[in-house]
Parts: sequence; C-alpha cells; structure tokens
Amino acid sequence: MRSSPALIPITMLAAALACRPAPPAGLSDADRTALRAATDSFVQRVRRADWPAAAKLFGQTAVFMPTQQRAVTGQANIEAWMKAFPPISAFDVKVVSVDGGGDIAYMAGIYIMTITPPGGKPIVDTGKYLTVSRRQPDGSWPIVADIFNSDLAPPKH
Repeated sequence: MRSSPALIPITMLAAALACRPAPPAGLSDADRTALRAATDSFVQRVRRADWPAAAKLFGQTAVFMPTQQRAVTGQANIEAWMKAFPPISAFDVKVVSVDGGGDIAYMAGIYIMTITPPGGKPIVDTGKYLTVSRRQPDGSWPIVADIFNSDLAPPKH
C-alpha cells in the first residue's frame, strides 16, 4: 500500500489541532446569577445615591466610559465622577445578555434614568451599556470596564 504525500500535511495539521489548548469554559449558571446580582446591587446603590458603595463594585484600575465624556480610570475617580453627576430620581436597567468565558464576562443591556441638571428640568434618558467583569480568586466579579451611551441626541452647543 502506497501512502500519498498529501497525507503528511493533513496528518500534521490534525496533530497540531489536537494539541491546542481547549477554549475557556463558558460561564456557569452560578456565574450568570452572580453577575446579575451585581447589576441589581449597582441599581440599588445608584437609586440611593450611595456613590462610595456603587464605586466599590468597580476594580481599583477599572475604566468607566460615560456617554459624551472622557474615560474615567480608577475606583476613586469613578466615585468622584458619580458624586458630581446630576441627581438621579429614577434608574433602571434591563440585562439583555450575559456571556463570557474563563475569568472574563460581559453584560449588555439597556437603561432608563431621570436626571435633573442643576437649575434645569428633569430629563429622561434611555440608552445602552456594556460592562466587562473579571472573576477574582474569591469568586467576586468586579467591573473592569464599563461604557454607557445615551440614545438621545447630543446637546446643542
């Protein structure tokens, strides 16, 4: 029986593919539950205007990217940004998807909030968000990156 020269590269490719590390496992139901619970906790903290507690859900070096503004880096700076934000009289989110693998997870969703700028009338804002979290050795999922974008037109200058 003769072997074909074409079988050598095919055999090598099959061997190489078999030796690749397995992709990280997807999120477990417990992971998804923990991430949704963290989102619920964030919503409650925002509703109470408990900015120190809300900021504690972010990692020490997290990046927060608010709509129409520069990125804010670090838990302390995120807390300061939150404290300076106009008062929020209503806030809610709907998680649309939770996914990830290994120690990284992301959640995408929509939000609605009512804010009252100083000296202004209440504004109802709707938009979307994307949050990235990284699992820690203790099983917690601090936020490492968060962005939200309004669906409203930018203010006219």
